[in-house]
Amino acid sequence: MLYEKLNPEMKRMVDDYAQRLQVYDWGRRSELLSEVSLPFGEELDPRRAKLAAAGFLTGVLERWDLQEIEDLRQARLYLMSLNPEHRALAESWLDEHPEAGGDRGRSGQLTRYRIYPPVT
Repeated sequence: MLYEKLNPEMKRMVDDYAQRLQVYDWGRRSELLSEVSLPFGEELDPRRAKLAAAGFLTGVLERWDLQEIEDLRQARLYLMSLNPEHRALAESWLDEHPEAGGDRGRSGQLTRYRIYPPVT
């Protein structure tokens, strides 16, 4: 688990957000996680900022320890996780729910999706 490798300050931040965001639906969680990740870009170069934001997201998802995907918004978050188990779970859900809108090319890879779209 990535969470176990985080420094104590980042663990506190992950734990705090995991607890506070748990009450929201996946749409709101996506919005708030996006907002929280923005400051990483202000302090780090773009590559490291992207990795730090993905690490934060992964830590939060690991704290929730969910074993099922409920909807497309959750699947999209899981696809951004650094945890290969999260990505595999999301890919499996997308395969089982082609109507959800994950566009796949000939290779079978997800070729187009938006990270935080409104889902109607």
